[in-house]
This record gives sequence, structure tokens and C-alpha cells, in this order.
Amino acid sequence: MPRNWHIVRTLLHKELLRHLANRGGLALAALLLVAAMVLSFFGRDDAPAGSLVGGVQYCFIDYWEDDPWIEHLRHNVPRELEGRVRFRPAATATTVNGILVYPPGTGAIQIRPRASDAGGPRYKVWFWHPGKDGAALAPFEAWFWRESYRYLQRTAVPERIDPEMRGGSADEDLEEERSPLDGGLEPRSAMATALVLFALFFGCVYLLPSLTGEERERGILLAQALSPASPGEILAAKFLFYLLLGLGLAALLAGICRPAALVRPFFWLALAVAALGALGIGLTIASLARTQRSASMGALCYTLGVSLLLLVCQQNNLWPVSYLALEYHCPRMLHAAMEGTIRAYHWGNLATAAVLALAWITAAVLLFRRRGWQ
Repeated sequence: MPRNWHIVRTLLHKELLRHLANRGGLALAALLLVAAMVLSFFGRDDAPAGSLVGGVQYCFIDYWEDDPWIEHLRHNVPRELEGRVRFRPAATATTVNGILVYPPGTGAIQIRPRASDAGGPRYKVWFWHPGKDGAALAPFEAWFWRESYRYLQRTAVPERIDPEMRGGSADEDLEEERSPLDGGLEPRSAMATALVLFALFFGCVYLLPSLTGEERERGILLAQALSPASPGEILAAKFLFYLLLGLGLAALLAGICRPAALVRPFFWLALAVAALGALGIGLTIASLARTQRSASMGALCYTLGVSLLLLVCQQNNLWPVSYLALEYHCPRMLHAAMEGTIRAYHWGNLATAAVLALAWITAAVLLFRRRGWQ
């Protein structure tokens, strides 16, 4: 920790004056505030839900017994749904406190057998759709009922499912239930979360490397190194300024879009972890880049690279790989904190993100102390 806090205060004042003179940065911050106010005043809470890439990308068919019915469904997936229907035994699915957990952008059809000696329906077909938008599961549901009816006709028990009752309740052999999946992203809540994340990216991942590169090109960073300020004090000033900048702007946007989030302790924990992680990423880029242009390009390349990685992992069901990205956990825990839909697994996202943020901060500090201040 730096001992000469008057030097740190002077460096903080220098950072503030530089940003007040940066008209482009001020204009973008003002634009974010306008976007948040427009979203707050004119957004609709009853808009259709889905994922950020639109609709249900995958539908899981979770079954408790692998019987001929499941085999028929598995071998009769239409071409337009190939690769988007995932069959899996319920015993292999991810659970939290005994409840099946599904990734964002997915839906599910659970086929649960009922006890034969309990009377009533033999199966419970449970449809899980993202958010309030039950129609998002319609293509998969239409295929499921069509092929189920074909199978039951072939097995000479056509009375199990009446084709005229699709979309309504099931008959005596099938009990139907529908439930929304927690965490479905309505357009308004998705945009609010995106604004908060962009504020963190803008302050910690873009401005920090860009302006540090500008200082290096103009010799300002070298002048600071030749002054009484030590590398640790230079680092502390940047750390405090950009951390407060990112936190303050993100919290202001969240307060405009979702005022109730500001009274939730989980929101502040999630925001602090996300800001620390973003600061570690930005400081790492600032330490590696030699010029302002390379710093800005490095920030954009990092964002694009992580986005492509998460997209590939989502498309190919490589979730363990995506868990290593801070950007996988931060949107989920911030969205839950802002919407008040916090579950046990969001605390797992918070813990994992804290570990990743600590790793980024450690790498950034080591790099900056070795070469970033030069």
C-alpha cells in the first residue's frame, strides 16, 4: 500500500482533470444516461421474453425413463430442429438443491413418469419456457405433440393424446404443466443489464488502457515515474480512480433503470466483483500495449474474442470452458441482482467471478509493476 497519500491525491486530481477535458468520454457517458432514462420512462415490462440472441436456441428433453416413446422422439427430430433438441437423462442434468438448472436461451420438456399404483395420469409432461414468453417454445412443442401422437397411434393406444387438445390440457394418461424459467431475459431487463455492463467496460476496459497509452506516448507516464511518485502510488491512483468511475457510472445507470436494485446487498457485491474484474482486464491491456492505438485495439479485440468464445461454447454445449470467462458470470449475477431473482446458483456465479477477478487483478499488478509504468 502506498504511504504518501498526498501523492496519490495529486495523481487522482490529475486523472480527474484529464477526463473532464475528454469531451468524447463525457459525451458517451451522457449518452448512456440518456439511454437509461429512455429505457426507464418508455420501456415496457410486458414485452416478450427470450435470450439476448432471440428465442429458444436449444430445447432439452429431460426424461426419467428411456422407453420406446423417448426413442421414437429421438429418431424423429425434423431437419429444421436438428442440433437444437438435446435429449438427456434427468440423472445427468445439472441440479441445484434438487432443481434442474438450464442455461440462458434454452427451454425444456420434462417427461416425468407417475407412480403406477397412485392412480391418475401415467406421465407428467412439464414445459419450461424462458420468462413469460410461453410461445418461445412453440416449434419444439408442436413437434413433440405431433411425434408423440404418431407414436401412440402406432402402439394402438390413440386415446392417450387427443390431437384436438394440443395447447390445452392432456387427457387421462398425460398431465400437462407449464412454468417459466427464472432468469429469462425480457428486452427491457436485458438492455438494463447491458447498460450496466457497458458502463463497467467503458470506464475500466476501454478508458484505462486508452488514456494510459496516451500518457506513455506523450511522456507523461515517464515524467510521473521520474517524480517522487513510486510505481505503487501511480498504480493506486489509477486503481482508485477507474474503479470509482466504473462503479459510479454503473450504479447510476442501474438506479435509473431499476431503483430497487440499489437496496439489495447482492447487487453491490456483484457490481464490485464485476468492476474489479473489469479493472484487472483493463490494467492488463494497459500494461501490455505500448501506444494508445494498440491499447484501444486490444480492448476491442479482447471483447470480440471473449464474445466469440462464449458463442462457440453455447453453440457446442461447452459450458465448462465458458465458466473460465468473467463475462459468463457477470451478466447472470447482475441481471439477477437487478431483477430480484437471486437463486443459490447466482451466489456460485459470484464466488467464481470473485476468483477470476482476483486472478486478473494479480496479473495486472505484476505486469504494471514490471513494465506498465515505463
